[in-house]
Amino acid sequence: MAGGATTDRDAGGFMLPETSRQIVAGLAAAVSFLLLYIPLSLVFWLALLLSLAVYAAALLLIRRQPPPSETMLTDGVSEADLHQALAALAQSSNRLRALEARAPVSDRGLFDQMADLLQRIRQHHVDDPRDLRHTRRFLRHDLPRLVETSESYVDLASKAAGDNLERVARLGERIRGFAPVLERIDQACLENDFLKLEVEAEVLSGQLESR
Repeated sequence: MAGGATTDRDAGGFMLPETSRQIVAGLAAAVSFLLLYIPLSLVFWLALLLSLAVYAAALLLIRRQPPPSETMLTDGVSEADLHQALAALAQSSNRLRALEARAPVSDRGLFDQMADLLQRIRQHHVDDPRDLRHTRRFLRHDLPRLVETSESYVDLASKAAGDNLERVARLGERIRGFAPVLERIDQACLENDFLKLEVEAEVLSGQLESR
């Protein structure tokens, strides 16, 4: 688990994040110095040297645990990358689901459907981080725009009147076109069809560009 103490059976000893590692080694050295200097009455400089040796030994025994940004789950995908992607998908899903209550009657169910699809895509990334190599652009650029466009549509639909009704209707047609693409992205993740995944991400990007 990132951020916690782990053991490395092959190399032996414990692994801790660098800050925790330094703190533990420093505490061991401090305790050693106090025990050597006060109860054992060693001269100050000798107690200090021995405590520094304890500090160095502790650093050798407690190995540095790489941070998430350095922990590679697969080629080109770090633990930090995956955490960021999962957070983006969860947040986007929640924002889309929040639109359901305010959406036009004709679109009731649409935003819940898209939110569910994003949750499924998120789970695919949990199950196979390799998917992230092919969805980076979708997650970084297209997904935020998809959510923002959906929110703008719902806001406009609640206030539109007169000539603007037709424009909102056209925008609604484009929004409804997002769901089938998300379905195909979900299916491509499920099938581990990385080429199809890249193609569908490009299709969604093209739809967003033309809005």
